[in-house]
Amino acid sequence: MASKAAAILSILPFALAILDKPVIQPNFPGNGLASLGQGLMDHLAPTHSTWDDWGAGWIPQDCKSLVEGAGLSASDVIPFNIHYDDCAQTWTFCRHKDSPLSEITILDIFGRLPVRMRSFVRHLVFIPGAKSAGSNGDNVLLRGDIDVTVFAHEIGHSLDSHAFDPSYGVPFSTGNVWISNYNLDSAVPDPYAQTSQQENFAQQTVISLYDKVVPGGIGTIQPNWQAIFHQYATLEGYIGDVIIPGGTCTHRLTDSPPVQMSSLAKGRRALGPKPNVALSPEVEEIEAIPMKSSITMTSFDEAGKPNGTYVINL
Repeated sequence: MASKAAAILSILPFALAILDKPVIQPNFPGNGLASLGQGLMDHLAPTHSTWDDWGAGWIPQDCKSLVEGAGLSASDVIPFNIHYDDCAQTWTFCRHKDSPLSEITILDIFGRLPVRMRSFVRHLVFIPGAKSAGSNGDNVLLRGDIDVTVFAHEIGHSLDSHAFDPSYGVPFSTGNVWISNYNLDSAVPDPYAQTSQQENFAQQTVISLYDKVVPGGIGTIQPNWQAIFHQYATLEGYIGDVIIPGGTCTHRLTDSPPVQMSSLAKGRRALGPKPNVALSPEVEEIEAIPMKSSITMTSFDEAGKPNGTYVINL
């Protein structure tokens, strides 16, 4: 366990950019998109919710895989259900007891995101440590004190894979519609977006959300918005109301199956009732992306600027 923990803390700077466009000038404040966070929190309204813990001793399989991959014990995790007023289906999230984000903070930040956007998330998993985040199988692993822009970015990866007509290409960021509009622009938002079209799309998700919900749009914070216009406008135009607040959820991912937190008698909690993870009849199923054997995490400095990556093997 000690060697694994050491390995996951090895942070590599971003690789040489593979996209052929420079970072927008002037840079976004702070050279990243964390500067969009306050505007999003100011203009995305909270959604009323309640929450309750899962039955003792149980954890969603994907949560357990991510937590143990990060070198932590599943027995230190509290899975909990969130019931938002705008969706008939609960979300099951998993919070390590030492995560700096409380359940109340998690409910608030996630609940501010548009419900149709939230619908493409399976589990969010919160663990302690230096700020970093990654997605795998429609699950998001969030380490440390993460803000709303990172929530939106990671959900953007699931939108890329699910939220568009498959005839446009899946992921959307690899299809002709996206690439042809990318080619019309002169820049990308930041060095993070330069690393791949998938990361560029996820950063453009944050920009598109800001552009739609903050009065005046992205031009209020980026005077050279024209340099990336075709990218974020294409996302907005083809994704429709998914990133628009309001409405209710009509489609949802199922939870991963409940498993016991520990297979060892000495680490096993007294088991409560096995949780029921069936979908509500009021929503249609979105087929989840299969989990991969590793998750690439992006790390952030204290100002929220992405500054490298590391890999967790599951």
